[in-house]
Amino acid sequence: MIYLDHNATAPLLEASRDAMIEALDTFGNASSAYACGRAARAALESARRTIADVVGAEPREVMFTSGGTESDNMAVFGTVDPSYGSEIVLASIEHSAVVEPARELEKRGAALRWLPMDRHGRVEPGAVAADISNDTALVTVGWANNEIGTIQDVDEIADICREQGVPFHTDAVQAFGKISPRLPDADLISITAHKLGGPKGIGALIRRGVVPLRPLLFGGSQERGLRPGTENVAAACGFAAAVAVAGSRGGWSSELRERLWRGLSEIDGAIRYSAEDNCLPNTLLAGFKGLRGESLVAALDLERVAVSVGSACAAGSGEPSHVLQALGYDDDAARAGVRFSLGFGTSAAQIDEVVGIVQRVVARMRAASRRAAPGAGA
Repeated sequence: MIYLDHNATAPLLEASRDAMIEALDTFGNASSAYACGRAARAALESARRTIADVVGAEPREVMFTSGGTESDNMAVFGTVDPSYGSEIVLASIEHSAVVEPARELEKRGAALRWLPMDRHGRVEPGAVAADISNDTALVTVGWANNEIGTIQDVDEIADICREQGVPFHTDAVQAFGKISPRLPDADLISITAHKLGGPKGIGALIRRGVVPLRPLLFGGSQERGLRPGTENVAAACGFAAAVAVAGSRGGWSSELRERLWRGLSEIDGAIRYSAEDNCLPNTLLAGFKGLRGESLVAALDLERVAVSVGSACAAGSGEPSHVLQALGYDDDAARAGVRFSLGFGTSAAQIDEVVGIVQRVVARMRAASRRAAPGAGA
C-alpha cells in the first residue's frame, strides 16, 4: 500500500514502539508512593521534560490529555464561561474539535465572532485585532488547517492577543513537527502524538503562564488537578519518543507535494484547493470536476492507495467539507476534495506511481459515469 494519509495518523515509529514496550514493565500507578509507583512517576515526568524541552515550554506547562480533540475541548470549555455572555473569536475553518465546542457554548449564551478569511482560509492578524472586544474570552486560530494545509501567522496573532489581554489558543496538531518542533508563543496549544508517529490516545495541552483554566473532569489531583485520571505512562513515553524524533529532523520540503500536483494537474478538470505558499509542505487537497471525493477515495483504496476526503473525524458523514464551504465553494465542489498528505518516508517513485493510478482511476470513473448517463448508447 502507498500511504498518503499522514494527516489522519502517521505509522508508529520504532523509537515510540520501543519506548512504550520498555515503559509497560513500569506497571505501578504513577500516583502511588511505593517503589513501583515512584518508578512510573519518574518515567512520566521524564517524558514530560522531553516534550517540554523540544517544544520550548516548561515541564509544568505540559498537561497530558487523550489527544488533540480533548486538548481543543479543554481550551475552549476551560476558558469561556457563557453565563457571563463571553465571546469567542475564531475562524470557520477550524477543526470540528474547536468549532463544535464553540457552537455548544453559543447555545449556552456565548457569542461567536467569525473571522474573515481570504480564498485559502488565511486570517489577517489585523482582523483579529478588529474583532476583539471587552467581552472576548478566547481567540482560537489553528496554526495550520488539517484539510487544506493553510498556515496562519499565529505568532503575530499571539502578540495582538497579549497586548489586549485576551487568552489565545492554537490547534497545532497538524503543524507541530512539520513546520517546526518549536511551538508558537500562544497561551494554550493543542498537540497530539499520533500525527508524529507516536501512539494514538495521548496528546497534550500546553498551558503557558497563568491562564485561568477550568477542568472538564473531576475526581483526582493528576495533571495539577486539571485532568484527573490514572496517567497512561507507556503512551506518554511513546509520545515523548516521537517528539524527540521530530525535534531531530530537518525541515520538511514541499518538493514532493508539488511533484504530485504537477501530475494531477494534467487530468482534465483538476482543482487545487490548497495554496502553493504558506501551506503545510506535505498537504495537498485536490479534486476533479464531476467526481465525488468519497468515491475516488474508495476507488483508490482498491488500488492500494490510502488517501482521505479530509478530516478523519468527519470521514463517512457524507456531508460537504465545512472548510471548503466556509471558503465559498458550492456543495458539489466541497464534496470533490481528496486530501493527499505525505510523510517523511514518502518517495518520488511512490508519488509518480500514485499520479499514474489516479489518472487511470479518474478516466475509468468518468467512462462509467458516461455509460450510466440517461440516453447513453441510444
